Amino acid sequence: MFGKLFQKQAIKEEKVYAPISGKSLMVTDVPDPVFSEKMMGEGMAITPDIRTHTIVAPVDGEVIQLASTKHAFGIRSKLGEEILVHIGLDTVELKGEGFENLVKVGDKVKVGRPVMKVDFDYISEQGKGIMVPIVITNTAEDKFSFNWSELTQVKAGESVLFTSTLKN
Repeated sequence: MFGKLFQKQAIKEEKVYAPISGKSLMVTDVPDPVFSEKMMGEGMAITPDIRTHTIVAPVDGEVIQLASTKHAFGIRSKLGEEILVHIGLDTVELKGEGFENLVKVGDKVKVGRPVMKVDFDYISEQGKGIMVPIVITNTAEDKFSFNWSELTQVKAGESVLFTSTLKN
């Protein structure tokens, strides 16, 4: 009797929060076809407030990827989404300059935990875009439906970008 009472309920829905403060937009508006044509998956993006230099976890989950060039990281959420946070456009060419990892692969993170420090001034000086796409890279599995939030100013770790629901 108590076994059923205390079983963990599988989550069916989760909120994905802004990993950085700034202005949100749909991924289709990112000026890079890899994102705008959803080759990487569904998502949103943020044009960051240039004063912001810390990227935080957008969901509770586990860090599953840190690019060797530090320009991107991936988190597997409790719902099973694989969320990629890509910092800037063409920033892989910076070979890690301007980025500092604050976590390692395998770390468990909670919404709002600092994951990376970024020097957006340096990125801009190098002629690279500072937009931050947030995409669900396992969208093609068709396991999730999304409810996108209105496009607006967002605050890191506090503003919901979208809600994902597990399909039946």
